[in-house]
Amino acid sequence: MSAVAAEMGLTQSAVSHAVGRLRLIFDDPLFVRKGGGVEPTARALLLGPPLAEVLSGIRNALQIGRQFDPATATRRFAIAAPEMIVAALAKPVLAELVRSAPRCQVLFRSLSHNSAAATVVAGDADIALGVFTDPPKETVGTPVGYEVFGVASRPNHLRIVNGLNMDTYCALDHILVSHDRNARGIVDVILGDLGRHRRIAAVMPQMLLGFAAASQSDAIITAPLGACRYAASLFPLAIHRPPVAIPGFELTLLRHQDAATDPAVKWLADIVVNALPPRTHNANPQ
Repeated sequence: MSAVAAEMGLTQSAVSHAVGRLRLIFDDPLFVRKGGGVEPTARALLLGPPLAEVLSGIRNALQIGRQFDPATATRRFAIAAPEMIVAALAKPVLAELVRSAPRCQVLFRSLSHNSAAATVVAGDADIALGVFTDPPKETVGTPVGYEVFGVASRPNHLRIVNGLNMDTYCALDHILVSHDRNARGIVDVILGDLGRHRRIAAVMPQMLLGFAAASQSDAIITAPLGACRYAASLFPLAIHRPPVAIPGFELTLLRHQDAATDPAVKWLADIVVNALPPRTHNANPQ
């Protein structure tokens, strides 16, 4: 109850009285004590979806005719995306906030694709960026680009002289980004289908660490081309075209369907899309 009160800007007493009135209306406890907090009753869980739909309609009605003035707004925005997308977005988004919305704040959350989508559903992020093959039904998705893969190595790699061929690619040590020590990437599946194999010499928990390691060793890393190009602006890296066909993927911007008519979220989404580096299926790694 204290957490709800803090989020809504009310006192705990006010929240308790409101819950008391709801209990009378619905003739149900709605929330019962459990441990150090409370949990919803079975009827409260059933009431959630229809009430959420009604509240969504009210929010949309309140937005009709409403304008968002970034110059005077004091809103706090939240963007959820995988680590490398957050890294690439930070500079241009912050620059735009300083220029046009100096009193607003942006919270970046570095999350996996699925976790980023979940934060939008939970209301913990205004928008999410990532690959969403099965986006939550509560969200609205907008394709914002198509990404392909590149291979990054340290510059002047002695074993990569005239491009990167399949034999050299398989012979070199590879860096894989994963939280699973026994992970295999999509590249391993594709190579296996071709009767080939690569040696994963190191598994890194974050992509930036993987790029940093590649820039200081003979190991290479296969990653989205946009991430490779961003990393090359931070570390001494050369980017090569993969010698094996790796399917690309569509990058999508998600927002909650309740925010479809929110001019502030639309303003934020426009900034994010404009801040994204160009991505195209025929991009040249060089």
